[in-house]
Amino acid sequence: MPDIRRYRPGDRDRALATVVEAFAADPILRWVWPEDERYAGCAPAFFGLLLDLRLEGGEVWVADGGDAVAMWDPPGGLYGPPAEDRWAEVRQAFTPAEQERWRLFDEALTIPDGRPRWYLGVLATAPARQGQGLARAALAPILAAADRTGLPACLETGSTANVAYYARLGFAPVAEADLPDGGPRAWVLCREPVSP
Repeated sequence: MPDIRRYRPGDRDRALATVVEAFAADPILRWVWPEDERYAGCAPAFFGLLLDLRLEGGEVWVADGGDAVAMWDPPGGLYGPPAEDRWAEVRQAFTPAEQERWRLFDEALTIPDGRPRWYLGVLATAPARQGQGLARAALAPILAAADRTGLPACLETGSTANVAYYARLGFAPVAEADLPDGGPRAWVLCREPVSP
């Protein structure tokens, strides 16, 4: 059985390395940063801020000390002050074309209804540990909380393999869009709470 627990600040290096490595071939991330050197230069700060914001005001769960990482926004959004200044600092490293692709992604995919929900911003497993159930284990605490409170859980993905993976966990597509300029098809997936 994997060791599942809430993320702690001391987990940051390992968790961040897992996320950067796991997303290196992600269709959306590689649409934004198609060149390896741009991905390597931008992804650590991008994912590092996502991780920090969710540690401060959301929920982050890790399996086996960070070999799998699940980053969640709670219903109503992150519990903390707006992070726009911090995002502006990270975006300074992005080219205008990269900033535009993030804007297009945000514009193309929105969760259709305004109901309170858990939002899974990032789920990653170290490539050497994939297929061992770590991601499912890292998801379990918040999916159980969503079920207990009768709330849906939603996420976005640009991977057909992820659509199939999440379907096994009860997620179904509720919106999709083809990203422009040769971008991938992307989906919003949601999972309705399961009654006991």
